[in-house]
Amino acid sequence: MKKSLLALAVIGTFAGAAQAQTSVTMYGSFDGGVRYQSNADQSGHSKLSMGSNGTYNSNRLGFKGIEDLGGGLNAHFTLESGFNSGTGALNNSANQLFERSAFVGLGGQWGALDLGRQFTVAYKTVGAYDPFNFKYAGIAPTSQASIAAGTRVNNDIQYTGTFGPVTARAEWALGEQAGSARSGSQQALGVTYANGPISVGGAYTLRKPLIAPATQTSAAQYDNNRDWTVGGAYTFGPARIALGYAKENQSLLGAGDVTQKNWWVGGSYDITPAMGLTAAYYDTRASGQINGLGGASGKRQLLMVGATYQLSKRTNFYADIDYARYQDGLRGTQPSTGNLNSAFVYGGSAQMPIASPAGQGNQTGVSVGINHVF
Repeated sequence: MKKSLLALAVIGTFAGAAQAQTSVTMYGSFDGGVRYQSNADQSGHSKLSMGSNGTYNSNRLGFKGIEDLGGGLNAHFTLESGFNSGTGALNNSANQLFERSAFVGLGGQWGALDLGRQFTVAYKTVGAYDPFNFKYAGIAPTSQASIAAGTRVNNDIQYTGTFGPVTARAEWALGEQAGSARSGSQQALGVTYANGPISVGGAYTLRKPLIAPATQTSAAQYDNNRDWTVGGAYTFGPARIALGYAKENQSLLGAGDVTQKNWWVGGSYDITPAMGLTAAYYDTRASGQINGLGGASGKRQLLMVGATYQLSKRTNFYADIDYARYQDGLRGTQPSTGNLNSAFVYGGSAQMPIASPAGQGNQTGVSVGINHVF
């Protein structure tokens, strides 16, 4: 009898395990609109365009899954793809299907450990004090230029733990280079404190770039890339103010280095429950000494004003106007004496659009559109 009861218990356990299922959710965001830009080329012509990866909110189609493993433990995954709203193509020229996210992990009361392509620690930290909350990602530099650590990283092992008002993050993105665990890798630590109307945070990232600039020999490759950021936000009633700072330093093995500093301040106000207004100022300054390129310094100033009107909880109209001014070493797009853009493209963050388009001194942009999330 005892053996029979034991056998039934074992069978019941396996039956329960067999019935366990992963709950999968599909979600996304579709952003469609038009954008006008002045000084879009070297001749100073303007441009009107529709095709984008999401002007106000990044276009995405994603799948999230979670399975309860019992004892407070769960297994989960995220697969997220981006697309161009004007053409329907993927949001990247490499035809990378899940370019936005592709990771799997375990979670519990102790936090979560995830492996794969995912948003960096620095990106997640800055989100707590970005005036636009990472909207207008292709325009506002907080999601690109001011985060030298990058928006996303491949081969990433990332831990996230929330304990009361404190969220701690750590990551190690593998470089996958033979003979060296650090070459091409990225390590980062970040912490965010959010309690009531106050949110503050900071992060530090160390990268080991592999890419040498085309204008240098292999003996003068870029070395350590260090980035840190700090900032905070305060919400009172229908208003919110946010400010932040980020600094990147790119060392060279040959000689010299380059530095980029970013600071920003902005605020938002809900005029009505359906209508909101946000404004922000972003200041980028770069300087350094580069082999073959000489010494230089440059500055970019960006002012943005955006408005939204909610038609529902999932659909809203948006409009923005932005003005950027470029000075000195940030007024060029090709590697040349006095141009700092090439230093960051080759040695730092390849995605940082810090130089002016076609060497223009200023550019004005106007965007209008509709965004729907599901």
